[in-house]
Amino acid sequence: MSVPIVQVIVDEDYIQQVATEQIRRILKELEIGCWWDLKRLEAETCRKRVWLLDNILLNPVYKKEMSTITNLCDGGRWIIRGDLMSKFLKDNFHELNQSRKKKTG
Repeated sequence: MSVPIVQVIVDEDYIQQVATEQIRRILKELEIGCWWDLKRLEAETCRKRVWLLDNILLNPVYKKEMSTITNLCDGGRWIIRGDLMSKFLKDNFHELNQSRKKKTG
């Protein structure tokens, strides 16, 4: 009994196109994002709105930084620069997570 021979033809251009599209999709999902709202900040920090307001956004210690990172809720809605807030959170990780108590100036 003879074994049938199977030949697979692979279109390398198609494989490259599919791989490139998948990589772009994954990178887009992982990117920081240009502008965040408060819900996005909650998701990024795993903290609730009240904690974020008390400890970061309205905390006098960070007032100067928040004036460049956020719109200070001008117009009734928080708009946050994702790139700058991400850096702020990384730079201040230990300080922000030392205690759950509000830090004041």
